[in-house]
Amino acid sequence: MPQSLILAVVALLGTLSSCQTPEPSSNYDIVLSALDRYRVVAVGENHGHVEFHNWLLGLLELPAATNKIDDIAVEWGNALYQNQIDRYIDGGEVPWDSVTIAWRNTIVSPNTVWDAAVYAQFFREIRRINSTLGPDKRYRVILTDSPVDWDKVESREDLRPFYDRAAAMAETVRRESLLKGRRSLFVAGALHVARIPRRRVRDDGLSVGEITPVAWIELRNPGSVFVIQSMARAGELGLSELSTIGAPHVVGLSRDRSPGTISANATTTLRDRDGTRSNVYGDAVLADVADAVILWDASDVTLEDADASVYTIDWYWAELDRRSRIVRGQPMDPSLRR
Repeated sequence: MPQSLILAVVALLGTLSSCQTPEPSSNYDIVLSALDRYRVVAVGENHGHVEFHNWLLGLLELPAATNKIDDIAVEWGNALYQNQIDRYIDGGEVPWDSVTIAWRNTIVSPNTVWDAAVYAQFFREIRRINSTLGPDKRYRVILTDSPVDWDKVESREDLRPFYDRAAAMAETVRRESLLKGRRSLFVAGALHVARIPRRRVRDDGLSVGEITPVAWIELRNPGSVFVIQSMARAGELGLSELSTIGAPHVVGLSRDRSPGTISANATTTLRDRDGTRSNVYGDAVLADVADAVILWDASDVTLEDADASVYTIDWYWAELDRRSRIVRGQPMDPSLRR
């Protein structure tokens, strides 16, 4: 199928789905309502946002959520290790090192984004929550990132088959949950859950589209996904309309009223080489990208860096250094260990 046709179809599907946005509400109401009507509720996070992860775990503790959510599909996990995570989340005896490799061995390594403590906490907490639930109510955590085996990677060329993360995430959500008639919460970085594709101009002047996992799912199963974006970076973007006072507030979007009318480009941190904001969404507005947003008080935005203590593990640091030399052509920054 020509790329221009794919982009047009996905944009149309996003517009049609956005017309079904529930009314604005606070905290978890919109999420729970969406789960009654959609097979997948995609939630975009800002990586390392501590309060967002507390909000997420608070949702998953609710009896109403355990009655509606079968699977939690996450970006921060290599699908190669699904069996280990299945056993761990279900309460099995799994060595912790066999659990941590799920997020330490993703295709984004040696980027250390998943070494923030909130990601290890997520798996521990889901295991704890599951221990309080009957077998038919327990969550399954689905690892959606590309199934790369770093033990077999000796050059950048070995990584090439795994770089299409969007397709990998989309197909995993579809295969492991959607096509089985289950309902899932899909949590990933905000760029990955945008409803419409991004576009960019390459150095050679050619315009190309980058289709997100949500756009891929919607192309194959129209009307199956409801998108919620967390707006933790509203302050640094200068968007007062996307902040609130007090507890986080979930607001449904409409193309007819603010904040849905805000330019989608204004809500992204993507920048061009010259530092200017990237024009990746054209004339699209926020309501074209998402169906709802989570608004945060500035005092509830703690963006956590990687936990430096994990780099005192000599074998892990040595492996990160090996990967850095393969991917970047240079060693890891030793200051990370401090």
